[in-house]
Amino acid sequence: ATDLHPADINGKADPYIAIKLGKTDIKDKENYISKQLNPVFGKSFDIEATFPMESMLTVAVYDWDLVGTDDLIGETKIDLENRFYSKHRATCGVSQTYSIHGYNTWRDPMKPSQILSKLCKEGKVDGPHYGPGGRVKVANRVFTGPTEIEDENGMALWDHPMGWRFWSRAGGTGGTRGADCASPTPQGRLEMWVDMFPMDMPAPGPAIDISPRKPKKYELRVIVWNTDEVILEDDDYFTGEKSSDIFVRGWLKGQQEDKQDTDVHYHSLTGEGNFNWRYIFPFDYLMAEEKIVISKKESMFSWDETEYKIPARLTLQVWDADHFSADDFLGMCRVQS
Repeated sequence: ATDLHPADINGKADPYIAIKLGKTDIKDKENYISKQLNPVFGKSFDIEATFPMESMLTVAVYDWDLVGTDDLIGETKIDLENRFYSKHRATCGVSQTYSIHGYNTWRDPMKPSQILSKLCKEGKVDGPHYGPGGRVKVANRVFTGPTEIEDENGMALWDHPMGWRFWSRAGGTGGTRGADCASPTPQGRLEMWVDMFPMDMPAPGPAIDISPRKPKKYELRVIVWNTDEVILEDDDYFTGEKSSDIFVRGWLKGQQEDKQDTDVHYHSLTGEGNFNWRYIFPFDYLMAEEKIVISKKESMFSWDETEYKIPARLTLQVWDADHFSADDFLGMCRVQS
């Protein structure tokens, strides 16, 4: 969901999904997402229904509350029977190419050649007629496409009725569909899709896993070897020589509370400092988005942690250490992935 209307006094919401179809009533409140107005639910629900008694699907987004009744943020209604009997065959989102493995595996119980034959028959269109080289003739138009598809091991399988590029008139190509939440004023957008499979047809196979990606744990190791040409900040009381007591401070963005300092190179007269010091920064990283994932409580009064995704950025600062006053900042650099 995107741009949800805030439901809490902190300007955020704790949204979760609720689904109702006939006597089926699902509230996924145990999987609410804390303090988010653009949550990624990544949930799939399987429901059996009978037309026309159970045809109106209601998908709602609620705000979870620790005390009291959960608040309705918005909802949308979908007439499944209308979609099922639509001439556009809006029963299952189909991809642009036929694939038998991977994330874009064909999900419709009917193969492309079967769907095309059915559409031609219903529309009283001549075809399809298959020819060599992946040629497919429908009415007076000829389409071409690959005659081989690959299995999960990369081996070629010959199947001329299935290998060519396929377009669905239903407009659903396996992507998400948005529906405005029903309200006098917009409450946000809910991105979703609905697939319908008749019980007397072959099973479509397992549902695609659309759960959000989980970050992996990494460890960043940084070696601070030495510094050179650092600004000389201090004046020697007796000799008047310029010097600095150099140390280096580093942290990852979003983890400022875990700053780490090298030891101090005292009384550098040339701006050179020798350290051979190692930082170790553990972090959770989401490779697909190139973001560090941080989960922490916004305040001591927060009930649970909030997840933040931020760019991977290392900050290094050079300081002059002082015993009886605040340390002096000398310079900084940032390293970003």
